[in-house]
Amino acid sequence: MKALNEFGLFSIDKDSHELEKEYGLVGAAEGNQFQHTGQLKVMSYNEAMKTPEKKEWDKAVHKEHSTFAKYTVWKAVPKHKVPKDAKIITTTWAMKPKPNGIKRARLTARGFEQQDGLHYHSHDLSAPVVNDMTIRMIMIMIIMAGWATRLLDVNGAFLNGRFQNGEKLYTPVPQGFEPFYPADVLLLFLRT
Repeated sequence: MKALNEFGLFSIDKDSHELEKEYGLVGAAEGNQFQHTGQLKVMSYNEAMKTPEKKEWDKAVHKEHSTFAKYTVWKAVPKHKVPKDAKIITTTWAMKPKPNGIKRARLTARGFEQQDGLHYHSHDLSAPVVNDMTIRMIMIMIIMAGWATRLLDVNGAFLNGRFQNGEKLYTPVPQGFEPFYPADVLLLFLRT
């Protein structure tokens, strides 16, 4: 802390020993049930369902389904009504425990199965991302300007994309979602 104060990055009103204790707690507040970050690894659906926490993983899967239903991500279409040349994209699960012990289940479409010109147009691609250097620069600006910051987590933000050129993509009912749909349907994506 003393070194940071010398650079003028922090204004220390507290006793430095007291401040060091506070900063020592950052990041340790919720992760007390894990010995190391390796325990926070991503698992497949099948791996997660073989653990002793199966009931918690089931709840996470049901929560993900509720989010998809809330945002009307897809609609069920009887298989006999799906065009013969329709693109059917599979899905995969990313099951991961959060540091506070909550189970997070995220369903993702395997977009790499699409073909340019048939299922999407490469000139229409847009994926705004931020690299680590941009984040570092913004953090330095925040520190230098003395700004206050807040973390905002938008649940389901990734479910707000729309198809713009009439694309029609289907997926089989994902693992864990079988109780919500009849056996003879595919799901037509309504959002990207």
